[in-house]
Amino acid sequence: MTKNFVSFNVEYYKNSNAAGEIGHVQRVFAENTNQIKEFAKDNFGCGYNIYDRYKDVYKQVEDIKKKKIQENANTFIDGVLSFSRDQMLEIMKDPDWKTSFSEHIEQFMQDVKDKTGMEPLGWEMHMDEGHKDPVTGKYKMNYHAQCIFFNYDFKTNTAPLRKLEGRKGESIWSKLQGTAGQRFEDLGFVRGVSADMTKAKHKKKDDFIASKQAEIDRLQAELVDLQAHHDQALQANQELLEEAAAATDEILAECNEAIDILNKREEKRVAESELRETIKNNIEYFTNKFNTSSGLRSFVERFTQTYPAFTESLKTTYNRLVEFFNIDDSGDPLSVLEMTKEKIEKVHEINEEIKGRARKIKP
Repeated sequence: MTKNFVSFNVEYYKNSNAAGEIGHVQRVFAENTNQIKEFAKDNFGCGYNIYDRYKDVYKQVEDIKKKKIQENANTFIDGVLSFSRDQMLEIMKDPDWKTSFSEHIEQFMQDVKDKTGMEPLGWEMHMDEGHKDPVTGKYKMNYHAQCIFFNYDFKTNTAPLRKLEGRKGESIWSKLQGTAGQRFEDLGFVRGVSADMTKAKHKKKDDFIASKQAEIDRLQAELVDLQAHHDQALQANQELLEEAAAATDEILAECNEAIDILNKREEKRVAESELRETIKNNIEYFTNKFNTSSGLRSFVERFTQTYPAFTESLKTTYNRLVEFFNIDDSGDPLSVLEMTKEKIEKVHEINEEIKGRARKIKP
């Protein structure tokens, strides 16, 4: 093969392979087949998430067809534009070579759409794949662009892949090989040797993609399980919080009740003190008048003789007056405060349980 070739070969995939294959194209995995990580920084592409674009177009097609795409349908192709290393090294001498190269890839993808009807989704230029020559110790790089197309023609509302495969004579893929040579001719490339599209996949790459797809499925299942665990833990904690809130409401109500009782007790104590002082002053005043007034003493003696029972009752008036204090004295604050203490201990236990559960589910 010449040292300035460009070739184009394609493989097609089902929807179940989309996340894995496109993820490989855009380097979303920690490990990628044949990748030399120190050169990964040199990769470039269309500048957006191809898998998101794929999902958008997938939905558009289902909306147009008003039905689900069959699971065994080939929904997209991965076309690989391979470039000879020698000519790439010549092109890369230009500091702005990526700008022109990107334009050529975009134009080639439009060429493919014009000739096949398939919808371009995006592309990625890989500058990080190759191997080290065991003799020279130098890297031999495999420079290539992976171009993703959705198997749908929005003009005819059909999936053109099957029809393209059924054509007789020179295949469309061989023609696209020539198209690639023409598109990149001004950059010094010529048409390479064609390898017509077959369903035989490169086994190492397919195994890698399959393993990554399985990894995605496993991680998604773990995520669902983890979410269910968190939901259960949050529900249990919610119930505990509601129980704590109810207990707190009871404590506040009982505290308010105790405060009301204590306030009434204080009001009564003040009223009782004032009344006792008033009675004391009246008795002292009466006693003073009794001792200084002979007429009053004579009157009291006659009154006592006339009403002995009533006079006796007056002597105990002071002690009996307290029975008529009409300030409400119902309720036992000590009993209420004791119940409040029990509630506080219950809330403390609940809070400790909440903390324990929170520690268990903390990521």
